[in-house]
Amino acid sequence: MAGKEGRALRIKCISCRFAKVDKAASEKNWTAYECGNSESEYYRALLNVTPNGDKNTRISWSGCAYGERKNRSL
Repeated sequence: MAGKEGRALRIKCISCRFAKVDKAASEKNWTAYECGNSESEYYRALLNVTPNGDKNTRISWSGCAYGERKNRSL
């Protein structure tokens, strides 16, 4: 039976604990967010920039198999 067996769940980058502010890439009126998970194919990529280089105010990337949901109970 094929399907979701063996397929890792994808956590959206906006919900991932590895998405961090990148102070070096941020600008006065725009905050950059990057992936901090060295196992991800998105590692060190800016997560709120489009493929065309446009800056988004929110994280817009779809996520990867190595993401981990933020702990909201704290």
